[in-house]
Amino acid sequence: MNTKEMIFDVFQTQRARSLAKEIDNYLYRESPYANYVEDYHDSRKDGARTDYIGYISKKGSYKFLSITTSRKHCVVLHLGKKLHTATSINMQHELDNLLKHRYQNSDNIKPTPGEAYIRLEWVDELSQIIPFIDKAYSLRLEK
Repeated sequence: MNTKEMIFDVFQTQRARSLAKEIDNYLYRESPYANYVEDYHDSRKDGARTDYIGYISKKGSYKFLSITTSRKHCVVLHLGKKLHTATSINMQHELDNLLKHRYQNSDNIKPTPGEAYIRLEWVDELSQIIPFIDKAYSLRLEK
């Protein structure tokens, strides 16, 4: 069973490891919805963690963000295939432009519809990606 620290430590650079921890801190302590965030594995899997840290809203039942060791270590923004496939494609383009890297060039696995991906090695500061995290949270609550 993986701990959060084990998952944070998989990232390739110290900056990426720090950003993963900053994201976790932001979600639980600083975000406008901090009181509504819970750990997917704690609430749905009795604390048994696999290869990612999943974050869900107490207001909804779906993950809106994962910090994962799969897909070569990244953050996954889960917007939802049913409602937001096109939005996730647009968000990925925005992220690629902001971070000056094309995510798809770094991962030969086909993107999952309704998801956008962030390589933390490409992020300079958490503030760059907070708007995307917040948007993922709000979009995931839509039914």
